Amino acid sequence: MKREALGKGLGSLLGLESSELNQSTMVESRVSIQNIVEIDIARIHPNPRQPRKIFRDSELISLAQSLKQDGVIQPLVVSKDGDNYMIIAGERRWRASQMAGFAKVPVIIKEVTPEDMLRLAIIENVQRANLNVIEEAEAYALLIKDYGLTQDDCARKVGKDRSTITNLLRILALPQEVQDDLMNERLSMGHGRALLALEDKQLIINARDIALSKKLSVRQTEQLVKKMKRQEANIPSESERPQSADLDYLADTLRSHLRTKVKLVGSGSRGKIEISFFSPAELERLLQMIGGGTF
Repeated sequence: MKREALGKGLGSLLGLESSELNQSTMVESRVSIQNIVEIDIARIHPNPRQPRKIFRDSELISLAQSLKQDGVIQPLVVSKDGDNYMIIAGERRWRASQMAGFAKVPVIIKEVTPEDMLRLAIIENVQRANLNVIEEAEAYALLIKDYGLTQDDCARKVGKDRSTITNLLRILALPQEVQDDLMNERLSMGHGRALLALEDKQLIINARDIALSKKLSVRQTEQLVKKMKRQEANIPSESERPQSADLDYLADTLRSHLRTKVKLVGSGSRGKIEISFFSPAELERLLQMIGGGTF
């Protein structure tokens, strides 16, 4: 249903009748052939407000090789900008066409408002799943800020649920270090939402460090965050937070492995492990698991 709503919104922006829409293709291929012209690639430049920031070289090289063989099947959508043209949709194909050595590329020239230009760029990238969570969140924040939209307005314009917009905007409250991890896909959206439950910036950084070093799943990160929240009131100083949280996570891992009560006491650089047993048989089992044999 959302995909259909996006298609109709794009068609309306591009001046297409509903009968011209084909939901299985992207916006550029929905325009009739007579609206497509070829323009010198040197006269085309990217939209500085393009929401997508990361273009991976390996993907561009692969696309450039495909374009050399088959040409640019889907034209770019551009808007007149003085004597030149600004890209509305298709910057990835434009970059790959440059790499392929093309002098001209097929385009659809469309005059749109700055708001519609940004909206089209967002929708095109979202449909192609080209944006990471930070790029998508920043794009929605820009749309809301620059054009005075509410979250409801933004959701309607891009064909998303309001809750999706709200959750993405909340991600921008995370420390920059965590946002960088999300941008580079070292952490997922689920990890980011789990870390938001911690209000203290240093605690968020500590939890993020543990999640990365231990390669925690989203569920494990949520459990770590809950423990850190319970500990927060009892931690005597900020400098001890990373060690305390890390020790607690390690104790929980050891407890799950040994299936008995385990307590770690120390500062992180030194300490002791207390392992409880409640019968001679259990002691023998623990010794065998640890590798110490039996008495």
